[in-house]
Amino acid sequence: MGRQIGRMFRDLRVVMAITMVLFLVFRNQRHWAGFWLGLLVGIINWQGLSTAAHRAVWLSVDEAQRYMVRSYVIRYGLRFVVLAVALISYDLNPITLLVGLTAPTVIAVINYNLQIQKK
Repeated sequence: MGRQIGRMFRDLRVVMAITMVLFLVFRNQRHWAGFWLGLLVGIINWQGLSTAAHRAVWLSVDEAQRYMVRSYVIRYGLRFVVLAVALISYDLNPITLLVGLTAPTVIAVINYNLQIQKK
């Protein structure tokens, strides 16, 4: 189990690095830059949620609830700041930015549904 989680984080870091490079390559094209930046922020958000959930499992109920609320506030606060600065500074397309942000969630839901259907 520990090796699988370590492999997942290693793979996730590779995906994030590739996404950052693609953002830099396409930064002069509003649509693609918005998509890649949104995807990067979405992936980082999923990683933060995963890390917080793994830690909260080992806490008491009250501590876990406080920890998760604090985690949500920090993650979504940082997400808002990064996206607001990106939209203002880079003049990105907000639609493609939102598509990139929701892509990790859509992929996770589809993957979960496919796993359930196999059982």
